[in-house]
Amino acid sequence: MACTVTLTDIAYSCDDLGIGGIIELHVSSKAAADAVVTANASTRVISAVSGAASDVVELSFNLKDGFSVFSEVKTVNADGTTTTVPTISVELPKMDASKITALDQLAKGGAELVAWVKTAAGTYHVSGLDYGLYASSVDGNSGTGRGEKNRFQLTLTGEENGLSYSIDSADFATATA
Repeated sequence: MACTVTLTDIAYSCDDLGIGGIIELHVSSKAAADAVVTANASTRVISAVSGAASDVVELSFNLKDGFSVFSEVKTVNADGTTTTVPTISVELPKMDASKITALDQLAKGGAELVAWVKTAAGTYHVSGLDYGLYASSVDGNSGTGRGEKNRFQLTLTGEENGLSYSIDSADFATATA
């Protein structure tokens, strides 16, 4: 088939669909994640999970027509140093009192968070295991009219040693239970 391309250890097939967005997002403290995962920094793979992160919470967000994204940019500098900046943003509908309280608690200076991400393409990622993520912004918007949403947008970001860690679906389910 003409669309199958293989570059050393990277293959693309016509069956690979690049579906966008996040369908599941869990957040825990870095300390709780460190207590339950065994990660290989050189391969960026989580090889074992011993249980659920003690303080993991699932963030429910608008899957139907909302905005969700997980991105990471690794930059290699001329001097040989690298930086990787992960960014995760989700839209949380309706600016109600419970979301105000929860988001205010999540967005604390000095917090070290880990994000457990399941993408719409069926891939699983753990971001923040190296140094932790932080809630870089919580944006609330009432909307200006009937055609706009009343919502919060939460953005998590950080700076890591490399791209996110991959995790299989069973270990993801165990760690986020």
